[in-house]
Amino acid sequence: MPITRKPLEIPPEVARQFAAKMQAFHAEYSPLKRDEIAADTRHLLLQHMPKSAKLRLADVLELFELMR
Repeated sequence: MPITRKPLEIPPEVARQFAAKMQAFHAEYSPLKRDEIAADTRHLLLQHMPKSAKLRLADVLELFELMR
């Protein structure tokens, strides 16, 4: 039996913040600052996800690369 999940609803303002953080991530050359941006984005996204959801920093980094 497949698992069905409710679609994630992110407010438009949060989506804009995510897009701005992604642009800043790709514009940054320092690996430390890139990780800081990704960690901040992870925190932002976790605020709008269900309590049981897991989101690793590696997931955010992969998401940034896929959305490049």
